[in-house]
Amino acid sequence: MSVHEVELKLQVPGEARAALEAALDVAHWQRTALEAHYFDTAGGQLAAHGFSWRLRKENGRWKQTLKGDGGHLLQRLEDELEVEAEAGRAVPRPDVTRHRDSPAGRALAAALGGSLDDLSTLVVEQFHTRIERRTRLMNHGDAQVEVAFDAGSVHAKGQTAPVCELELELKAGAPEGLFALARPWVAAHGLWLSTISKSQRGALLAAGHTHGPVVKAGVPALDWSMSPPALLRAIVASCLAQILPNASEIAAGSVDADHVHQARVGLRRLRTALRELGELAPVLDPERQEVLATAFSRLGEVRDQEAVSRTVLSRLAEAGAPEELQWPRPEGEVHQPGPAVRDAAFQAVLLELLEFSLSEPPPQPGCKRDGACRKGLRRRLARLHKQVVHDGERFTELSVEHQHRVRKRLKRLRYLSEFLSSLYGTHAVERYVEALRPAQDALGLHNDDAVGLEAFNRAKDTQPQAWFAVGWLSAQQRETARECRRALRKVADAPRFWKKKGKH
Repeated sequence: MSVHEVELKLQVPGEARAALEAALDVAHWQRTALEAHYFDTAGGQLAAHGFSWRLRKENGRWKQTLKGDGGHLLQRLEDELEVEAEAGRAVPRPDVTRHRDSPAGRALAAALGGSLDDLSTLVVEQFHTRIERRTRLMNHGDAQVEVAFDAGSVHAKGQTAPVCELELELKAGAPEGLFALARPWVAAHGLWLSTISKSQRGALLAAGHTHGPVVKAGVPALDWSMSPPALLRAIVASCLAQILPNASEIAAGSVDADHVHQARVGLRRLRTALRELGELAPVLDPERQEVLATAFSRLGEVRDQEAVSRTVLSRLAEAGAPEELQWPRPEGEVHQPGPAVRDAAFQAVLLELLEFSLSEPPPQPGCKRDGACRKGLRRRLARLHKQVVHDGERFTELSVEHQHRVRKRLKRLRYLSEFLSSLYGTHAVERYVEALRPAQDALGLHNDDAVGLEAFNRAKDTQPQAWFAVGWLSAQQRETARECRRALRKVADAPRFWKKKGKH
C-alpha cells in the first residue's frame, strides 16, 4: 500500500519503440501480464472527482487499487490491496469499502458526501486494459526508481486504443533521481511527458472522445507562512498543472484551438512567474527560458492562422469586404502544435520545471517574518501598475511594437495578481482584476487588428482585395488605439489590493 506515489509518465512514439527497447534491454526485464478492469458509476462520479478504481490481475493474482489526486501533477493518493479470486466469476466483485481507512478512501468519501457504503452496488465496469509490463528497479544517487515499459491496449464498447509508454515511479529517495534517469531517454528517443493515465484514456474511449477536456488556469494555494522559494514552487506547479494536460493532448494529436490557446496561456503565466518572481529562487537560466519563448511563439503561429484570422475576417465581412477576400498565406512554414510541444528541448525544460516544483530546499523563514519578501511582492505589483497607467496616457503616440509591450505588461499584472490572490484575499484581487478587463479586451482587439494589418500589407501586391483590408484596418487601428487609451486610463482607479493590509 502507498499513501502517495510520485510517477513520471512518458509516451513512446511508434518509430522510437524498437530503439528504446534495445537501449534499455527491456527483453531482460521482469515480465508481468496485466489485465485491469476499471469501475465507476453510470454517471462517472469517481472520474468527475479525480479518482480511478480498478481490479487488476497480475500474473494470476488480483489487486484492487483506488487512486486520487495527490496535490501535484506527479503525485497521487493510492491504496492497493490483494483480493481473492471468486469461483465462477472472471473478475472478483469490487468492494470500495476495503479502502475505507486509507487516505485515498477518506478523500473519496469526503468528495462523495461522507460514505462509501452503497457505492459498490452502484458501479459498473467502464473499460479494461491488457498490458505487457516489463519492469526493473534502477538507482540514481539515493533514489530508487521502478521503471516500467508498458505495451498493450485499452478496450471500451468495442473500441480499442494502443498503449506504449514508459513509467518511472519513485520508490525511495529524492525526486531528483527520477528526473536524472528520464532526461537522457527523452533526449535520445523523442519521448514526451503525458498526464493522460490509462484510466483517463479508457474513460475517453468509453465516451467516444478522442481527446480530453481543456484545462484552464487554477489559483496556487499560497500562505504567508511559506518561504519565498516555496511560494515560487507552488506558483510554478500551478502553471504546469495548466500547461501539461493541454500539451499532453496536443502531443497526442489534438489540433483543438482551445487546447493550443490554454497551453499558451499557461506558458505566458509561467513566463510571468519566472520574470516577476524569479528573485525568490533560481529556476531556469536564460537559455532555457528562451526555449519556453520559442514554444510559445510556435503555438502562436497556429493561433494567428486560426483564431485571429476568423475574428478579423468576420469584422471585415461586416464592414463590406469583398467576398473573395482571404487570409494571406504566412511567410515561411507554420509550425504545427504537435511537433512544437514534442520538441526535445521543450520537453527537457518541462522536466526541469517539474523537478523544481517537487524540490525541497533547506528550511527558510516564511514571508510572514520576511519583510523583504512582502515588500518585494508589493513593489513588483506597484511597478507594473504604474507602468501600465503611464503607458496608457500616451498609448496613441506609441509605436505598434511598444503598444504590444503594453498589452503583455497588462497581462503580467493580471497574472501576478491572480497568483497572489490567496495571500491578499480572493475578493479584493478579483475586484482589481475585473477592473483591468476592459483594458485587456480593448488591447486584445487592437492587437488582432495589428496582426491582420501586417498580414494584409504583405498580400496587397498579390491579392487586390487586400487593399480593402489594409485601408479599413488602418482606420480601425487609430480608433482602437484611442479606445485602448480610454480603457487604460481607468486602470489608475482600480482598487489596488496590495495597498491594504493583507492576511498576514
